[in-house]
Amino acid sequence: MMIRAQTIVARTPNALLASLDRFHLQSKAKGGTFLFALSAPSDALSVITSHLKSHFPRHIGCLSSPLPAYHSHIMCAVALLNGITFRSTIAGRADPQVGRWHAAGHSSTQQLPAAQSSVFEEFNGDVGKVNWEDIWDRTAMSAQEMIPMELRTARPEDVSSILYFSDKAPEGIAKALEATFPHSNELGFLASSTPFITGRPVTLFHDGEIYSDGAIGIALQPSLGHTSLTVEFPDLVDLTPDLQITSSEGNLILTVDNGNPTRLLLAAMNKHGLDGRGALLKEDEFYVGVMSDGKVERLHRITSGDPSRGTIALGTMSAPPQGSTIRMLYLPRRDGVTLNLEPTHGNTSISFIAIPDSFGDGPPSSALDNDVLVIDGNFVAGSENGFMLRRGAKEEGWICTLPGGQACLRWT
Repeated sequence: MMIRAQTIVARTPNALLASLDRFHLQSKAKGGTFLFALSAPSDALSVITSHLKSHFPRHIGCLSSPLPAYHSHIMCAVALLNGITFRSTIAGRADPQVGRWHAAGHSSTQQLPAAQSSVFEEFNGDVGKVNWEDIWDRTAMSAQEMIPMELRTARPEDVSSILYFSDKAPEGIAKALEATFPHSNELGFLASSTPFITGRPVTLFHDGEIYSDGAIGIALQPSLGHTSLTVEFPDLVDLTPDLQITSSEGNLILTVDNGNPTRLLLAAMNKHGLDGRGALLKEDEFYVGVMSDGKVERLHRITSGDPSRGTIALGTMSAPPQGSTIRMLYLPRRDGVTLNLEPTHGNTSISFIAIPDSFGDGPPSSALDNDVLVIDGNFVAGSENGFMLRRGAKEEGWICTLPGGQACLRWT
């Protein structure tokens, strides 16, 4: 169950350390695993992480991005949870080659990462290259072999929700969790990129060890408290009414309502006074929303469009299947991401937020009245790499990178 959660915003490392000391003293008799997501200057990381590890030897954590409203301050989200912790080294997929690796008659290949499960070994004969379509079919069938050792004795009915911190390729662990615990909620935080901060692609912490890839997480049991998982998308503008996908392949939408989807999108942009010339190749602000009961249930960024061929490429591994109801959407440019960081009264929550790559000319950091601001009951962490979620058996896992998109796991 969730024991405690806080998000701490501090002006200085010492102010943060004092708050962490108070959190430790108030939690000392409660046990559990300590979760943290830390955003701090590189010269303060060592003293802060050493402090965290000394107070909480059982921990999982990662480096995150500063939230836009407090981007010049130190932020640390902390929580205590009871559950089964795990470490995964299951390989994920590289980014798809847009409109290419899914082409008919061409197999997709990708150099295998060094850390991989035995399911990949038989494919190592051809200079370590594999056909990802074959691999992923076998991955689903071999979930019990691939699932982290710590989770192999857990029954599906004994896991209600799973939280994890991951590198930028969480597809491997997400597929294995979905196959093994199909009815559980799954929420993964794609840790911030840290090559210029720690020299690692991402920085993950687990019981005194530091990792640059894979995932670390915790599986929660239903007997320890009921949870609900929701997702919110800010300020999206409908460009089209509901449409039906009539054919798709890989990450490509081939036809919509038996017509050319790119031309349909360009016509909708012109109708709304948007200049479509080159926008589909350069901007991140156009999306396909998968609809359910009149609401956007899943969201995929449009990465490119080809008016002559008609195809639209999405920033996902699998486009919505034939028969899906979708809308094409637009995210207007904004000065910043608005977040609600008010303390909760009663229900505790963990929120992961996709934030912009950079803050550009956005508003300055909010001023703190004191040296530290503590938001009780909320664990709030942001990353430019977004988050992955799956709400039980009704959907496949998917990644959200929409700036301001927010997933919330709440104890009810």
